[in-house]
Amino acid sequence: MEPKTRLEVTKKQANAIREVVKATKYIGPPYGNLSEVRREDAKDVLELFLDERVSGDVYTLPRPFSLQSVAAYIEGHMAESVAGEGLLMCSRNENGQIISLVDIQFWPELSACEFGGVIAYAYQSQSFGSKGIVELCNWVFEVVGIKLLVMTTSLKNVRSQKILTRIGFTQMGEIESVRPDGQTRRSLYWELEKD
Repeated sequence: MEPKTRLEVTKKQANAIREVVKATKYIGPPYGNLSEVRREDAKDVLELFLDERVSGDVYTLPRPFSLQSVAAYIEGHMAESVAGEGLLMCSRNENGQIISLVDIQFWPELSACEFGGVIAYAYQSQSFGSKGIVELCNWVFEVVGIKLLVMTTSLKNVRSQKILTRIGFTQMGEIESVRPDGQTRRSLYWELEKD
């Protein structure tokens, strides 16, 4: 998926975005507490994905879930990080267990990005996700220099739809989202411009 809105961006602005993304290994306060997912995290990430209450209708995840598919998913994001075009970040609890995962796709030449993610079931319905979305919106606008944030939600995901509406996203119709395994899902498409 690419953004529907096409912003004019100079090569200098696009390169500046890429450099920030390449350098990001940690996102700290006041923008959250996220660290880059590493190869050795594959087993923990798989465990998170195997809980259908967590992975549910998230179309970007590497189905069918296996240690190999999750390892390839992490490797792919590491390559995107090196190119300045993507990040895979996680948060952990006090025991070091991964409790959330955030997948961020950047289009530097459009000054745009999209993110999505999952939260461990025990941490759902506690404003953890809402707070995290606001923090990430602030981070991509204030630190990375993104001007346009796009999101998709499942047609059934009323909770995420309410969060995006409350934050100020504009719902701009439906699109066909394509999963890594080739299956499709109808999604609502949302945009939020800086300022």
